[in-house]
Amino acid sequence: MMMDSDPNPKPKALVVDDDPSLRLFMSAALKKAGFDVLDADGGAVALDLFVAHRPDLILLDLVMPGMDGFETCTTLRKLPGGRYTQILMVTGLDDTDSIERAFDAGANDFVSKPINWTMLGHKGKYLLRAGQAFKELDRSRSRLAKTQELARLGNWQIDLLNAEFSCSSKTCRLLGFDCRHSPTLDDFVSTVIASQRDQAKEKIELAVRHKQSISLNYPVILPDGTQKHILNQGEILFNENGIPELLLGVIQDVTQLKRAEEEIRLLAFYDSLTGLANRALFLDRLEKTIATAKRNQQKFALLFLDLDQFKLINDTLGHHIGDLLLKKVAARLKRNIRDTDTAGLLGSRQASPVIARLGGDEFTVLLDNIGKPEMVAKVATRLIREISDTYHLEGHELSMTTSIGISVFPEDGTEPAMLLKNADSAMYHAKNNGRNSYQFYKAALNRAVLERFSIERDLKRALANDEFVLFYQPQIDLASRRIVGAEALIRWNHPLKGMISPDKFISIAEESGQIIDINRWVIQTACRQKSRWRSDGLPPISTAVNLSGYKLSGQDIIRTLREALDSIDDNEQLEIEITENVLMQDTKETVSTLQGIKDLKLRIALDDFGTGYSSLSYLTTFPVDTIKIDRSFVMGCTAEPNNVIIIRAIIAMGHSMGKRIVAEGIETEEQYRLMTELGCDEGQGYLFKHPVPPDDFAKLLANTVL
Repeated sequence: MMMDSDPNPKPKALVVDDDPSLRLFMSAALKKAGFDVLDADGGAVALDLFVAHRPDLILLDLVMPGMDGFETCTTLRKLPGGRYTQILMVTGLDDTDSIERAFDAGANDFVSKPINWTMLGHKGKYLLRAGQAFKELDRSRSRLAKTQELARLGNWQIDLLNAEFSCSSKTCRLLGFDCRHSPTLDDFVSTVIASQRDQAKEKIELAVRHKQSISLNYPVILPDGTQKHILNQGEILFNENGIPELLLGVIQDVTQLKRAEEEIRLLAFYDSLTGLANRALFLDRLEKTIATAKRNQQKFALLFLDLDQFKLINDTLGHHIGDLLLKKVAARLKRNIRDTDTAGLLGSRQASPVIARLGGDEFTVLLDNIGKPEMVAKVATRLIREISDTYHLEGHELSMTTSIGISVFPEDGTEPAMLLKNADSAMYHAKNNGRNSYQFYKAALNRAVLERFSIERDLKRALANDEFVLFYQPQIDLASRRIVGAEALIRWNHPLKGMISPDKFISIAEESGQIIDINRWVIQTACRQKSRWRSDGLPPISTAVNLSGYKLSGQDIIRTLREALDSIDDNEQLEIEITENVLMQDTKETVSTLQGIKDLKLRIALDDFGTGYSSLSYLTTFPVDTIKIDRSFVMGCTAEPNNVIIIRAIIAMGHSMGKRIVAEGIETEEQYRLMTELGCDEGQGYLFKHPVPPDDFAKLLANTVL
C-alpha cells in the first residue's frame, strides 16, 4: 500500500565541523528545534551531502583542516540550489577581519563559540524564515515579469507625431480615474503622490522629447484613499521607415513586491527585536561616515553602550524579561538622540538618528561632525541619565545602568574595526571605574583591557594552584570592644602580581562563571578555619562568609554548606552575607535558597544596606537576621548630619524588627563613639583592625578586646 508523503516535511540542516562533540551538540540543538540533521567532518564531505540532500540550513565551522569554512562557503554558493541556502558560520575567532571574510564568502550570519545551545535553534528558524523570504521575493519578481510580458495589466501610449495621449480602460480602473472622457497626461499622473507628481510628469515629457525609453517607480493614492505602488515602463516603437512613432507604456501594481522588498530590507538591515539598525547597517553607515569625514576634514564620534550586569537579569529572570528590557532601552535611546546629534541612516537624504543594536545588550550611536568633545560628553551624559532608571516589567522591578565608551575619528582610528575596538575598550574602562559612566578612548586603556583579560585567564588556574587566601576582619561589640565575630574576606595571592583585592577580580569571576567554584572554596575554607580555632582553644565567635550573589540559586549553595558544616559544631555561629542585588532577583528559586540557608540554622546578613533599591521592603520579605550599614554612611557620619539621620532610622527600624545592626567602615574614635551612642550593636573597620591572615587573627582573638 502506498503511503502519502508528509505534507509538512521537516527542514533539513547540515552541520559541518571537524570536532565530533560539537557536531553532536549542534545536531541535538537543531533536532530539538524541528530540523532533520545531517553532519559532515569537513568541507569536501559537506559539498557531496549538499548535492545529494539540498539542506535548507548549513552550520559551517570556519577553522577546519583541508577545505576551511571560507572556501566551503564560497563553493557552496556556486552549486545548483546554493544561492538561497542559509549558511550560519560557527567560529571561535573574534576578530572583525574573519567575520567580514565570512560574509564576503557568502555567509548569512555567524555565531561565536561557546554556543548558546538554546538560542541556536531559534537562530536556525530565523535564518530559515529569512531564506524563504528571499526565495519568495525572487519567485514574485519572476512571476510579475512574466505577467507583464503576457498579460498587460494596463497600457498607455503617446503618439510622438502629434503628441496625443491615450490609455486603456484597465489603466483607468487600476489608477481609479474616470475613462468615459478622453484622459489626458495630467489625468494619468493625477494619482501620483503629490511629492513626486511633477517629477513623474517631467520624466515622461523628457522621454517624449528625446524619444527615449522610460522606467518609473512611484506611489499613487486612489480616490478612495487606497495607496498602491506603480511600476511604469515605456518603450519607443518605430514605424516601417525607422521613425519613432509611439511611446508605448505599461503600468503594473507592484505593491506586494514593494512590501516584500521592505520586509527583506528590515530583515537585512534592522534588528527584529528593537527595530534599531543592526550590525550590517551600522557598519555600512560607519564606512560612509568615515568617507564623508575624510572628504570634508570633519570629526565624528562613535559611542559604544553596554548595559551593566544585564547577563544577571537574563540568567535569573529569563530571556523574555531581558528582551522586554532591551526594547525599553532601545525606545529611550531613540527618544533621547536628536537628529542634530547623529549621522543619517542608510540611503536617507537628511540627518536622522543612526542607533544600532550590535547584539546582546550592546548598542552603538554615531555622532556626525561633532566639533568639540564637550558636545559628545553631553550626549553621553544624557543617555546615562535616561537609561539609568527602574523598569517595571511584568511584575518585576529592575534597576538598570549603562557604561559608554567613546572613540573619535580620526584621533582614535580611521577604519571601522579600529574605531569599534577602541570604543569597546573605553567602555570596559568605564565599567572598571564603577559603571554607569562614560569614558573617552585613550591609548593607555588598551593596557587596562589587556590586564582584565590576563586576570580572567589566570583566574582559571588560581584555585588549582591554591593561590586564594582568606583574611579575617574582627567584628566588635561596641559596648565592650570585645571581638565577637570575624568577616572572612578573600584575597588572591598572585604568583607574579602579588596580593590582589577582590574588587579587582570578583566581577571578572562573575562574568566568566568562575565565581561558583570560588564561592564553594570560600565556604569550605572558612568553616575549616573556624573549626581549627576552636580546636586551639580560642573563644567561640561568629564567622561571616561574604559570598558573591551571582546566580545564587544556581550555585547549589545548600549542598556546599551541608558538606562544609560537618567541620563545625555550632551552625548558628556561621553567618552568610549577601548584598541587595541578590534580593533584587526576587525569584522563587532565590527565596527557596535563602530559606534553605535558614533551615540549616545559619544566620543571614544583608551587606551594604542603604545603597540599593527598595531596601525597606527586603526586611519584611526575606529572612534576614543582621543589617550591615554601608561604610559610605558611617565614614561621613561626623561631617554629614543627614548621614546621622539615616543611620538612626536604620538602627531604630532594624531593632524594632529584631535585627542585629553592624556598622561598617569605622575608622576614628569619633565615629566609634557616635555609633555607640546611636545604639548600634557591633562594628568593624580600620579603627579596630584591618583584615589579617588567620594566624594573626588568632592572636587578636586570644586577647579578645581591641
